[in-house]
Amino acid sequence: MNRRDHYNNAEFMSVPEAARHLGVGRKMVYQLLDSGALAFTRERGAIRILAEAVHSFRDGGRMA
Repeated sequence: MNRRDHYNNAEFMSVPEAARHLGVGRKMVYQLLDSGALAFTRERGAIRILAEAVHSFRDGGRMA
C-alpha cells in the first residue's frame, strides 16, 4: 500500500476534533502540525489530520 492509498483508506479529524481528543486548544494542534508531530493532508484547503496520528500522539508515541 502506497502513501496515497493509506490516506484514501484512513480516517481523518479536523483541527477542533483533534484538539478535543488531545485535550488541548486548537492553537496547540496547529503547533503540532507545524512541528511535524501530527500527519495531515489538505482537502480543498481544509486541514485533515490522520486519526491514527492523533491516537498515537495521545498514547505517548509520536507519529509524523
